Amino acid sequence: MTSRQIEAIGHFLAYYKSDLYYINQFQNYIRGKLSAVEYINRSKGSFYSFLIEFKIIRNFKAGQIHRLLEETTNFITLCDNSDVDGFALKLSQTDFTGNKVVASMASKILFLNDPCLIIPMDSRARRTLGQKINKYDVYNHNLSSYITRNENIVTEMLDYVQPMISVIHKDFPLLNNTELIAKNRIIDKLLWTTGK
Repeated sequence: MTSRQIEAIGHFLAYYKSDLYYINQFQNYIRGKLSAVEYINRSKGSFYSFLIEFKIIRNFKAGQIHRLLEETTNFITLCDNSDVDGFALKLSQTDFTGNKVVASMASKILFLNDPCLIIPMDSRARRTLGQKINKYDVYNHNLSSYITRNENIVTEMLDYVQPMISVIHKDFPLLNNTELIAKNRIIDKLLWTTGK
């Protein structure tokens, strides 16, 4: 195992449980188990906490988080909830982003809704993939090739963390497809570490 893989595993283990908690809380909100008011507050796993940890909050003025959650909910309900570029375009038509198409931000938010399909895009991940354009469709295509080329590395990393993540997964019995989520989070951390 390389030092880069070890560093990626370290980042993965440091954040994986909180990632699952954010995903779980978002799923609870979408299913109606949490109200928007409960989900926006500054508690553990809240939308507000997620926006801070994933460095999204800096894009917004104070008091706009409830509107962002509303836009997100409407998009997921009414549109293709995996269309990151479509969501980024939709957000650019609001006053949130200053008319900028923020595919990175959109990917991070939609990741909460479908962590099995969406691996968030950021500048480090794009750098790893040699991608300059800020389009998620392009990223997704490049990502597929990257995953195919690095399948053995990802498998080796997952095998290493398996005893630890099986303990973490016990805290999320109602969360589906945790093995695929773990794989995607490992890939995300490998991309992030490589792109430093």
